[in-house]
Amino acid sequence: MRRPPLPLILVAIAMLALGVTASPFLSGLRPAVERYARARVAANAAAHGLIGSLQTEYNEEVRDRAVFTAEAGLSFFHTHAEGLAPVVVLAGTIVASVVPGGAARGILYALLTVGALFPLGFVVYALAALETGREAGVALAERYVLTPLGSAASAYTR
Repeated sequence: MRRPPLPLILVAIAMLALGVTASPFLSGLRPAVERYARARVAANAAAHGLIGSLQTEYNEEVRDRAVFTAEAGLSFFHTHAEGLAPVVVLAGTIVASVVPGGAARGILYALLTVGALFPLGFVVYALAALETGREAGVALAERYVLTPLGSAASAYTR
């Protein structure tokens, strides 16, 4: 059995390591993450559609949804980074062992390596939701990061 190229393995290991290190942000550091998220929402009040102090219930709901979106992005990153890395290494090993042509193998390795970066899209998702507003940030992450990287991650299965 042959092995996948070193860059593919290194990207997969880096993503796995980043996914594992995201865990403290979801548990012990969660209050700090929430404070940061609330501060970013306050700093970008216009992007979030916050209105003056007259509608505190509305503002609080908007803040809560933005904070939830940021936390969800971190959670998705954690889960996908830990889960996708072993799949990418396994798929790379299968490609190395089964695919005969060098050019076809190279294309599949490139797709797998780029696809392994897919979980980073959820970090963009979390940060963009705080900086540009929830809906605009999610749309930006989906259009420019998650869809292209996700397409690369799934293209080798077609």
